[in-house]
Amino acid sequence: MAITPLNNFAAVQNFITQVLMQNGDTNKVAAAPHKAFWNTLTFNEFVTGNVPNVSDPNTGGPMPVLVKGNSAQSNLIQALLGIGPIFGTAGAISQMPEGGTPFTLDQIKSIANWIDNGCPQ
Repeated sequence: MAITPLNNFAAVQNFITQVLMQNGDTNKVAAAPHKAFWNTLTFNEFVTGNVPNVSDPNTGGPMPVLVKGNSAQSNLIQALLGIGPIFGTAGAISQMPEGGTPFTLDQIKSIANWIDNGCPQ
């Protein structure tokens, strides 16, 4: 698989949805507290806001979707990789999509590159 260039928010939205559809995981996401949040948030809410209906299990506070320009610190990327203080085997929340097929490293890198490039609209 190859890294897919994602040049705008609409491309990111479509990419995430397509990966989930290809993996047969759309029903799992539909059952999650946050649902398909990337399709319901505006661009500004996605890049500066929080994951809907999900609290940080360590602080009880909101969970920002991402850190613009810094994919390594972004909850979205950590969730897809299943790493960090919140996600995966060491965290309180499973790797996303929970119970589904993990995104490939190239798929995650595609999203990470968009974040690292400053989240072009």
